[in-house]
Amino acid sequence: MEGDSPKNKESSVPFLRQCFLTASVCINIMGHGCVIGFSAILIPSLRKPDSYIHATPSQESWIASVIGFALIFGNIIITGITGIIGRKKSHLLSTFPLLAGWFLIVLVSSVNGLILARLLQGISMGILGPLGSIIIAEMTDPKNRGGFLTCVSLSLSVGVLFCHVLGTFYTWQQCAVMCSFITFIGLVMIIYTPESPPWLISKGRYTEATEVFYWMRGRGDQQEYELENMIIAQKMARKASYAEENLPLKTKVKYYFVYLRRCFRKPEFYKPIFIMMVMYSMFQLAGLNVISSYAMDIIKEVVGPDANVKLLMIALDIERLACNVIAVFVMRTFNRRTVLFTSGSICVLSYISKGTYVYAKQHNLLPFENQWLPITLIAVYMFSITIGLSSVPFAISGEIFPLEYRGVAGGLSVISLSLNFFVAVKCFPLLTNALGLPLTYYFYGAMVFICLLYLYFTLPETKDRTLQEIEDSLRGIGPSDHKYTEPLNKDGRNGMRRCSSHIIY
Repeated sequence: MEGDSPKNKESSVPFLRQCFLTASVCINIMGHGCVIGFSAILIPSLRKPDSYIHATPSQESWIASVIGFALIFGNIIITGITGIIGRKKSHLLSTFPLLAGWFLIVLVSSVNGLILARLLQGISMGILGPLGSIIIAEMTDPKNRGGFLTCVSLSLSVGVLFCHVLGTFYTWQQCAVMCSFITFIGLVMIIYTPESPPWLISKGRYTEATEVFYWMRGRGDQQEYELENMIIAQKMARKASYAEENLPLKTKVKYYFVYLRRCFRKPEFYKPIFIMMVMYSMFQLAGLNVISSYAMDIIKEVVGPDANVKLLMIALDIERLACNVIAVFVMRTFNRRTVLFTSGSICVLSYISKGTYVYAKQHNLLPFENQWLPITLIAVYMFSITIGLSSVPFAISGEIFPLEYRGVAGGLSVISLSLNFFVAVKCFPLLTNALGLPLTYYFYGAMVFICLLYLYFTLPETKDRTLQEIEDSLRGIGPSDHKYTEPLNKDGRNGMRRCSSHIIY
């Protein structure tokens, strides 16, 4: 059979290696999904009379939202270390606070202990937040990159579902123990993954980077061209840094801030940061983490007190998982912008519909009441978030940052994700108490609409483009400019080029 030929068998090996690498990231992120979904199990359990830990409403909101506050610390940590110690070691580092948090949850006997445990877990999530997408984007083939990156949001959904299902049958302490095994499996898998070729290239380790690149991606004309362009671009960037290598620490720190000031004047640096900050804000204000954290309370409020809350919560998690699976294929088929703006529009309409329904229900304006209408509205809302608003940002974040600034820019932009996680989850119960659920829904819908409007005019299309092509477009380098870097003769044997760099004055 043709499919069993050595050539076809060999060509599938790099794809399987990319699958294993993606799985190592996604298993780790699955543990983060457990963290997000855990508060929906923990908070109702603390309200029971027989619970040995009791929390006030304010403390409950802190238990749910402190993750977002801790994410910022994780973002700061990863911004400083990912370019120094590499992607793999940073990935390994992200697992330890998460494991410590699960064990602490089992051992503590106070609300403060629970908040501290969740704080540690949030730090871990903040480290992996920008890093996971970067690892997948740097080490997978462009034609499969969208599907692999969509697996990030898919793994979050699996983690939330896994945790909620466990919470239906086991105590929250038992859930914490079982969730910790997911992170441990991720830790073992990370050990057997290689370092990122772009990071190795940025450190001048070209031979090692070449070996890993071809091992992960296979060898062909397209791969050789992509690798060559990366090496050329990074050699140029390294030339500017050689003179600074032996300077005193104080001078290096001074130059670093000068470097940052100059970076903020470059469109390839500040444009992706602003785009991702708005996109992350939109993702959080769309409310996926809000409904994951307060699932039982929201279902009771919208559907009614007679609803089978636990069953509907698991049903929503299953829908979220199914939509994320569909999103993997959607991201491979349609442009990023098409997916984002279509799902975003549905999300805004869903917010308006849910707000209007709850308002009519509270003021006895409904001609009839049944549970299927609110359940359908929530299901459409969940579909709109998971099919695009939760998958596109993770895909774009791994594609849009130039290699030179990937660690710094990714860390800076993801602070917006962390801050808005905290704001959205912490403020939701406060807004519902102060404004009511309908106005709260209208407010979140308006914020999502404003973010979509900004992205409509600023977000570039990244589907099926190499990372170097995206980087060049942000710098203003078009396809016509690349002819100056091509060899003088067709086969390129003499190694001579029309121009020594991509910078055209």
